Amino acid sequence: MKRLLVAYDGSEASIKAIDLAVQCSTHDDELVLLTVIPAALVESTFTNMLLPTIDLTTVVTPGTFKEKAIENLTKITKGLEGKLSKVEIAVETGDPADEILLIAKKHDSDIIFIGYKGYGKEGRFLLGSVTDKVVRHASRTVMVVR
Repeated sequence: MKRLLVAYDGSEASIKAIDLAVQCSTHDDELVLLTVIPAALVESTFTNMLLPTIDLTTVVTPGTFKEKAIENLTKITKGLEGKLSKVEIAVETGDPADEILLIAKKHDSDIIFIGYKGYGKEGRFLLGSVTDKVVRHASRTVMVVR
């Protein structure tokens, strides 16, 4: 039995990562689908600075991002029924790369499947790359899917 972790962000590459994880698995394997909500989306200091007089809790309902992520992951897991022995979902908030690494360790994953958006050298320098950080710091195998 293998434990597989797939980092899912809704991108085409992350959808391909799910497909590849299923192809590489057997019925006895377990899969964790993980979505990480960047902390900046949950509570933006910049937004608070721009709109100091507006109570953002009246505009955005707490948990909205998490509820939507759980809803999306639940739909995906229904399509995976019968293909693996167990499929779990996880939704975390924070730095995506850090959370992927923490959840992989917590679930004792054998392999991490992650999509790569292909920003190139310039994009990695300017934006940073979740995939690059995961590959550099993972203590387990990482499968990068394009």
